[in-house]
Amino acid sequence: MQASDRKIIIRPGNQSLVQAVREFWDYRDLLYILAAREVSVRYKQTAIGIAWVVLQPLMTTLIFTLIFGRFAKIPSDGIPYAVFAYSALVLWGLFSQGLTRAGESIIADERLITKVYFPRLVIPFAAVGSAWIDFAVSLFILLPLTYLYGLRPTASLVLIPVVMVVVMILATGMGTLLASLNVRYRDFRYLTPFLIQIWLYASPIVYPVSIVPDSVRMWYYLNPMAGLIETFRFAVTGQGSFSGIGFGISAFTSAVMFAIGLTVFRQVERSFADFI
Repeated sequence: MQASDRKIIIRPGNQSLVQAVREFWDYRDLLYILAAREVSVRYKQTAIGIAWVVLQPLMTTLIFTLIFGRFAKIPSDGIPYAVFAYSALVLWGLFSQGLTRAGESIIADERLITKVYFPRLVIPFAAVGSAWIDFAVSLFILLPLTYLYGLRPTASLVLIPVVMVVVMILATGMGTLLASLNVRYRDFRYLTPFLIQIWLYASPIVYPVSIVPDSVRMWYYLNPMAGLIETFRFAVTGQGSFSGIGFGISAFTSAVMFAIGLTVFRQVERSFADFI
């Protein structure tokens, strides 16, 4: 056989969890590069650039405030409705953008996957990391907004990074699961936006958790974004309802989704190049 006829197949070995984590850490520089590339490409050649990150939730907040706050008179637990809605939308943006980008990441980077081996988990993790940058920009607008409405920071602000980490865990778990399914069944590419839209109204964004009947509230917290949005809103404003049990249920559900997503991803990543 001539040297030109040789084929070199690069595939992951049978790794233990510890080995996989160590390998992932070795490729952390690639993670940073891909996350920065995602942000750069997304806002390249736009007139106002990353300002879109702020304009989108602000415009949605204006619409929600007029329709649900002023016309429908939906309660907001004593929080000014604009702050009530915007704080939820900022956190929702972190989750929905992270989930969407991670879910589409493997398909988007098909050329990279078919040419060289590296831990495939780097790709959806980088996609979620790019959503964090958007979240950080939005957060700088949210905190001054609370001042405009007469709210002052309290010790509850320490909960912000805790909630942020849990949301990213949830988005990563769901995103890696969708990325795995997306490779084989492209229907999920069209189904995901529809599911996210339904999930938005099933979460306490335009209404508080306090209007959910006590008899079903614990079940409601099985929607992981319910407890996370409620806790984040309390962290930002120091007001409104807050349930430690609800946050615990949502955090536990997020951890379960993370474990499921990574397990499925590791099981099917060997066949990515074949199906892409």
